[in-house]
Amino acid sequence: MNRQPLTVNIGWSRIRSRVRRGFVHAFSLSGQDVRLEAEDLALLDRCARLLADRGLATPTIFLVESLVPLGFLAGQLVHAMTPIMGMVTSPDDIERLARVLERRDAPALFIDRLRLMEEGQRRES
Repeated sequence: MNRQPLTVNIGWSRIRSRVRRGFVHAFSLSGQDVRLEAEDLALLDRCARLLADRGLATPTIFLVESLVPLGFLAGQLVHAMTPIMGMVTSPDDIERLARVLERRDAPALFIDRLRLMEEGQRRES
């Protein structure tokens, strides 16, 4: 009797089960803190004010709303725009903004702040 194939199959079965256990929660977002810190909210306000002052609130709202289902990619887009954003803010703020935009509730908060800033500008004009 040749028991070699049975041993090989058991080995692959063990490897497969280890890999499955390792990836079960690999992309889970449930461990995120539910509240944003005060510094995060202040950063969202600063960014919203900066964009509204330059008349970019509406295009930014469109961009953020289109990327809501892809939260992680929104954060990566911020990283990609670092050279441009670096002209108006610090690298620490850019990193914090990318981390904040990856959260599920942050895009809606950012859009609300952008709309408030835009309405405030309309009233002032």
